[in-house]
Amino acid sequence: MHQRRIFFLVTLINLLCLAVVTTVSAQRHARKGPARAVSVPKPAGVNFCGEPVPVESGAVAHNLSMALMRNISSQNHLINFRRRAIAQYFPVIEPILKKYRIPDDFKYLAVVESGLKADAVSRKGAMGYWQLMPETADELGLKFNDKVDERKDLLKSTDAACRYLRILYRNLGSWTMVAAAYNGGIGRMQSHMKKQRESNYYFLSMNQETSDYLYKIVAVKEFFQFPGQYLTSNLMASAGNLYERERAEAQARGLIPIDEPEPVGLAIAPKESMELRYETASVDSLLGALSQLKATNAVLFKGEVQAELVKPGKLAVGQTWQFKLTSEVQIGDQKLGKNDVLYAVVDDVDRQTGQLFLRSTKIVSPSEKQPYKLNLICLNTQTGLAGVPLPKADQLKPGGRGWVVDWKVL
Repeated sequence: MHQRRIFFLVTLINLLCLAVVTTVSAQRHARKGPARAVSVPKPAGVNFCGEPVPVESGAVAHNLSMALMRNISSQNHLINFRRRAIAQYFPVIEPILKKYRIPDDFKYLAVVESGLKADAVSRKGAMGYWQLMPETADELGLKFNDKVDERKDLLKSTDAACRYLRILYRNLGSWTMVAAAYNGGIGRMQSHMKKQRESNYYFLSMNQETSDYLYKIVAVKEFFQFPGQYLTSNLMASAGNLYERERAEAQARGLIPIDEPEPVGLAIAPKESMELRYETASVDSLLGALSQLKATNAVLFKGEVQAELVKPGKLAVGQTWQFKLTSEVQIGDQKLGKNDVLYAVVDDVDRQTGQLFLRSTKIVSPSEKQPYKLNLICLNTQTGLAGVPLPKADQLKPGGRGWVVDWKVL
């Protein structure tokens, strides 16, 4: 009788409860033979290209935790994908990165961009291992026509991508921002930095795709470097219909071909998986450490100014909204009065996550009718970062319930 290979899906409990790791550790001591020593990065030392990921922020820790969980939900397929990447692709990519003095971590950007598939193509027309757009490929000297597309050539496309990364670095001066600009575009990133007066990627208000981008890369880097930390202790346990879910997700991510036939034969644990299994007995995953850090960081942030919406504009970038201050406040040498009018512009509307990004341009006193320039940004009191949940429909109607939000000085 044909048997399907048994796969497993990491559950939230396995990943977030250190008690599970402790139990597995106790079981480990009953086995024969020593466990392999594995170096575990401390949360404060998490980095991309040597530039720190500020996981001391509760929001950053949460976002990285979610990226880790999403990226390791198809473990068995990722183990095989990791093996192929290390054997076939990284030996080509790494020397070229070194040649152009680009940090080794950028090889994980190629993993996130294309899954290391030559024929990967995006909805916008980006193609190849590094997902280069036609105009960018043309500027970098790559040939592409009906007969040939050098974006699909690992050697040539990597060389071109590295030349592009060097250009971005000369303009931005930060490898983290270089990676963000590779996804969001250099013009857009420079605009965000200028408008928000913020140069740290992790605290910029951006569209959802670019906001998630670095977390995906760091999560892939973490799994590739420390795969054993993210395997459950029981590799041979039956997962029932979870097999179907994992297989479908792996196909959607391009880790296995959609037309790959169902595997047949008796399920076995690959040698590498069995070896990695013992690593989980002696280490705590970064995800476990982040979950602890997030729990201790769950504080409520308060802005320097609180204001109530009095005249909403349209939910569109560039629209002006009016708020009134709910109390007197002193900002530097400037004393603001209750009911002073705050004029704010919409920087972004992210309907996918239900977030609204507002930035003030001026405050006007009704009595003095004198405008004061004051740069404020609308504050999410749960995270301390820019971006607040969209107001409800009745709060946007004339005479509707007041929508009160906090603002912090830029």
